[in-house]
Amino acid sequence: MIKNIFYCLFLVFNLIFFSINSIANEINDNSRYEISILTIGEGSSLADAFGHSGIRVKDLHDNSDIVYNFGLYDYSSPNFYSNFVKGRPQYKLGVQNYSNFVRNYEKEKRYIFEQQINIDEKSKEQIINLLEKNLKNPYYTYDYLRDNCATRIADLIIENTNNKFKTEKIENKTQISFRNLIHDKINENSWAALGIDLCLGAVIDQKINLRETLFMPEMLMNYLDEFNSEVNFINKKTIYIPETKNFYKESITSPLLVNLIFSLIIIITTVFNFKNNHWSKILDVIIFLITGSVGILVLYLWFFSDHIAAAQNFNFLWAFPFNFALIFGIYKNKTPNWFIGYIKLLIILIILLFLHWLTGVQKYNITLLSIFMALLIRYSFLVYYIKKNKK
Repeated sequence: MIKNIFYCLFLVFNLIFFSINSIANEINDNSRYEISILTIGEGSSLADAFGHSGIRVKDLHDNSDIVYNFGLYDYSSPNFYSNFVKGRPQYKLGVQNYSNFVRNYEKEKRYIFEQQINIDEKSKEQIINLLEKNLKNPYYTYDYLRDNCATRIADLIIENTNNKFKTEKIENKTQISFRNLIHDKINENSWAALGIDLCLGAVIDQKINLRETLFMPEMLMNYLDEFNSEVNFINKKTIYIPETKNFYKESITSPLLVNLIFSLIIIITTVFNFKNNHWSKILDVIIFLITGSVGILVLYLWFFSDHIAAAQNFNFLWAFPFNFALIFGIYKNKTPNWFIGYIKLLIILIILLFLHWLTGVQKYNITLLSIFMALLIRYSFLVYYIKKNKK
């Protein structure tokens, strides 16, 4: 009897010992890796205007501390610029030492936040394995709205953590568009914003869902912050905050001023032409050269490049690509019969542009408003002048 009692106690103590040992080992294993999302603030150049994201992986067993960076590119690589214009820029995943990574952004005076995600060891290993797999073929075709440093990280943590970071509302529509988020980071009265608004079409004015907003590193950070307020398994800390906030800025004359001056030149010249019954043809040559060139760029990006965001670009309503044809008709001894009809078409197109703008189909850069008005006045004058002098 006593032997049986001691034997049972022996079995119980062994069971407790092995259970404790197993739990200890599990805790030890779970603490091997630390995975964090690093969010970098805006920089002063256009390439850095939207911030940056990286994944920090700290191995407590091997004492390694690295950052997986999906935002590496090489301006000097073959065909980099031509591929960028075509919509096929090649970016790649690289690995950097954490200390060097942080030091570089501190030099650029860009804020750095870290969000350590507390997930199970299996999910950590799955994320690390996927990152290592991507390193074997590190290059990918970069898409500034749908496939960049932030979206790749968002996909990794949303799809590979047993839905811990996937909420029901992640696919819900917001009241935000891609263009709204772009303008939040770049002043609309800048040449960069003007270029973006000229090259990207109505597709970026559509309301996007919450997941689509995560192309912006700061939006990914905010999503995790909001998510953490409900579940509380993200540890956030500040790595670096500059004394003054960094942002993209231009030191040249603003497009608003340049466009206003050009618009005034068009309107004042038109007023003098109307009073003196004169046609300053050189002005219209310049107008049709500029609008025709912009129109060709718009159509190229829409139909002949891989820039998905350049589709449905109604900037061609004011920058009509066939305006070059008018230049040949301007200096003919007798104005061609089709000339007035073409100018009337341009007037109709600009009126349609304003309807698009008012109804929200596409948002045009505000600095172009004076140009649109000046073109309406100039085209109306040309119809009046040519009709009058034909009689």
